[in-house]
Amino acid sequence: MKPFSCLAIDMGAGSIRIVQGIFDGKLILKEIHRFDNHIELIDGADRWNLDKITKGIVTGIEKALAQTDLPITSIGVDSWGVDFVLVGKDGKPVENPVSYRDQRTSGMKYLWNTMMPEKETFLKTGVNYNIFNTLYQLLSIKDSETLACTNRILFMADYINYFLSGTAVNEITLSSTSQMLSCSTENWEPHITKLLKLKEGLLTKPVLPGTKIGFYNNGLVSSKLEVVAVAGHDTACAVTAIPSENDNFAFLSTGTWCILGMVSDAPLISDDAFKIGITNERTSDGRFRPLKNIMGLWLIQQLRVAFGSKHSYGEIDQMAAKAPSSEMLVSPNEQIFYNPPDMKKAFDEYLSKVYGKTLLTEAAYYRCAYDSLAAAFSETIAELEFLRKKSFDVIHIIGGGSQSGILCRLTAKATGKKIVAGPVEAAVTGNLLIQAKAAGYYTNNAKIKNQIKALIGVQYYFPD
Repeated sequence: MKPFSCLAIDMGAGSIRIVQGIFDGKLILKEIHRFDNHIELIDGADRWNLDKITKGIVTGIEKALAQTDLPITSIGVDSWGVDFVLVGKDGKPVENPVSYRDQRTSGMKYLWNTMMPEKETFLKTGVNYNIFNTLYQLLSIKDSETLACTNRILFMADYINYFLSGTAVNEITLSSTSQMLSCSTENWEPHITKLLKLKEGLLTKPVLPGTKIGFYNNGLVSSKLEVVAVAGHDTACAVTAIPSENDNFAFLSTGTWCILGMVSDAPLISDDAFKIGITNERTSDGRFRPLKNIMGLWLIQQLRVAFGSKHSYGEIDQMAAKAPSSEMLVSPNEQIFYNPPDMKKAFDEYLSKVYGKTLLTEAAYYRCAYDSLAAAFSETIAELEFLRKKSFDVIHIIGGGSQSGILCRLTAKATGKKIVAGPVEAAVTGNLLIQAKAAGYYTNNAKIKNQIKALIGVQYYFPD
């Protein structure tokens, strides 16, 4: 087949990248542009700077179009979940989108439970409570003037698709992070949208990944560059890129958050799944990803900041590997670690309360964080195996954490499972593969899996 090229816009909470993928017997990844992204205090709330984001993305697309001799066929966008942009009747954002880390969701769980019990919400949506869920964000502005003048609600990648093409759609993998999508249909749960007083048309029936929605035309340049709604949620893109032999695997998507789950033809809906805290999100092929969100490398990232950012992440890995196993562990999902002004002080407060003492060296803090994450992963693997009544053959670790030798080794030891680490660029790879399939470059998933195996090198770790 002739070479095929497309662009992945991979939006992360720390940076946004525009990556060109070239399919020519193998997949070549070429990073075109990268720029920082971070939460800013704007208008009294923790928000995303939408003007900065869109300008940076356009810069990256223009660079890609200017420097390649191979025609770029399409663009796909993936992002983190739950956050959204409110679009007014004039087609423009009503405000800069509020971040999931903002405090506006404080107390919203208790308010929602007076409207619909927590278990009923889970049974309808398959999604468990997380303080940052879209449901609680929208509840916090239910009767606001801001929502009253909103014409469309678009998740982050949905909005960038709209910005680039002029077509507004909600995509299903992003929609499934909201705790508002029915787990028995591919549409919104009407009882929930009614309780939130969401007028008709604010959210539309989600489209499936691979849907072609328009052409790149943002007012600067018109082209035949097609905009494809890929799996808008970055984790769904990442899971698409797992080079698995079969479906009997668990995945651990590692980043600021670590998402540990599995792939299933049906959601895990039961009393036990509810009590354990399972959330059922969607895959790029319309199936389900039963999973748990675990506060992930955020612990390492913020400890590094607290210690003055003196060491690279590679150096931190080596420091933690040389440190003794931690006798004290923290629970990563405790509220104290969610968004503290100083992560070291948060560790000190937690450890003092639980163990009556703290740690003595910088390396000991990193080792404590890694050991605590491995223990949390082991507990979650055991919970998933209990629910599915079957053991996993292997755990696939994908994303940035797959480069961390100590994280992979400790996870293998804690879980007793074989670890396959890679790809690192899982979200980007999945994004590009979905575009290639939408263009007809691939016709079935088996060929996509073979392409992934040819593309990446993986590392293996064993419990011993």
